[in-house]
Amino acid sequence: MAARDLVERRVVSLHRELLARDEEMRRQAPDAVHQARVTCRRLRAALGTFGPLLDRSVTGPVRVELQWAARELSDARDAEVVHLRLSSLVDEPDVSVVGPVRRRMERLFRARTESADAEVAETIASPRYSELLAALGHLVDDPPWTPAADLEVAVAIPPLVRRDYARLERRVVRAGATTTSAAHDVAVHEGRKAAKRLRYACEAVEPAWAEDATRVVEATTRITKALGERQDTVISRRVVRGLAVSATAAGESTATYDQLEAREEQRARECEAAFGEAWREASRPELWAWLG
Repeated sequence: MAARDLVERRVVSLHRELLARDEEMRRQAPDAVHQARVTCRRLRAALGTFGPLLDRSVTGPVRVELQWAARELSDARDAEVVHLRLSSLVDEPDVSVVGPVRRRMERLFRARTESADAEVAETIASPRYSELLAALGHLVDDPPWTPAADLEVAVAIPPLVRRDYARLERRVVRAGATTTSAAHDVAVHEGRKAAKRLRYACEAVEPAWAEDATRVVEATTRITKALGERQDTVISRRVVRGLAVSATAAGESTATYDQLEAREEQRARECEAAFGEAWREASRPELWAWLG
């Protein structure tokens, strides 16, 4: 199998999925926005990982627009996830609720959800989004292959996957070397993005490497799950601190918000411990032997 056949299969499949998600978003189907954002990220990752097989003067601008679309669609999911998390925490029996906490939270998230929904509608109605879909359609219909795309998958693909692994490894080391909590949050988030890209790359090559790639997909999924939950705590803690500021300005107690922030700090530590375990498993050399 030529490398181009494997990559084309991935890009065509993701393009088809994005068009389906686009229709769902327009119907306001549940979870459509989140799934569309994930598909945009998978497409962008594919064009990045397999970049040497395609003309970057063509794929580079498309990757920029995919990043824009994913970012524009992100607020809706973030608002939903954080709202559900904080609401469940407030309902726990050992959390002391002091003041109009639930009312303040509901008011905040109602406004955020309405704003996010409006942004989604504006995004998918925009000329820029239409141009992105058109550019993707053209890319799928006439891929700008480079000569490297004609090489066999066993020759062309392993170095590209190893490059993504090396990127993740560097970012893990960088996160471990940070000295402040703010810098650590940023570095861990960068590590999460690298882990996602590696996971998506391994998903793409499963048709050629079957069980070997599937084992790596499972291992990197555990990493992205742990770091994704940790990133949710970064957002939720930021929201809680904002709620506490508003409560203080209104002369209300911040005791409940202090409890919520402490819970989320503890969850962040647990997620990071889970990541450490997942990374030790995923970085075993024998797991990557299929790359040569």
